[in-house]
Amino acid sequence: MSTPAGAPDPVSRELAQGTPPAGSDPAAEAALLARVLAGESRAYATLVDRYGRRLYWSCLRLLGDPDDAEDAVQEAFVRAYTGLSRYDPAQRFYTWLFAIARNLCLNRIRRRKLWGLLPLVSPATGAELPAREDTGARVETRELAAALSDCLAALPFDQRECFHLRHEEEFSYEEIASALSIPMGTVMSRLSRAREKMRACLAARGFGRA
Repeated sequence: MSTPAGAPDPVSRELAQGTPPAGSDPAAEAALLARVLAGESRAYATLVDRYGRRLYWSCLRLLGDPDDAEDAVQEAFVRAYTGLSRYDPAQRFYTWLFAIARNLCLNRIRRRKLWGLLPLVSPATGAELPAREDTGARVETRELAAALSDCLAALPFDQRECFHLRHEEEFSYEEIASALSIPMGTVMSRLSRAREKMRACLAARGFGRA
């Protein structure tokens, strides 16, 4: 389906490289972590509430299984809590937490011997839609979401992961490099290739231009 005249290009909108919005207040987060280190369990519960659902979706994208994703999230929070003394306040807490969860997910993938062959689960298309008549705009939005999910699933694993962290988790390039333990140049290269493939894939489906 082509983009209506005068409407923003959905490909450009989805693949924009602008600076992501700022995350939580670093000073407030540092104070919260200090309370955790002082033994205040409620403070850590606040961190779990703040990041739990977001981390779950990231794990679900990697694992493709809701139960495995839930287990990985729980284990990641436990490991983060027990290893909090190793946390570097110079980076966002979620970046560090994500790296822990990612390693747990990759270990599960290796055990299942399904490296690179896992389905991409999209929260944008997974929710049940209300039973009402769709307008043209709503139908096109759903079609674009489905096309994005399919095109993302077609990317190589390493490119898909970088794309997800940049455009959905809103990680900076530095945070992606830190979370994945790869050089900055590798991050930029993977993202560039992913964007080119996404544009071509979406254009082939009638969204935007190649």
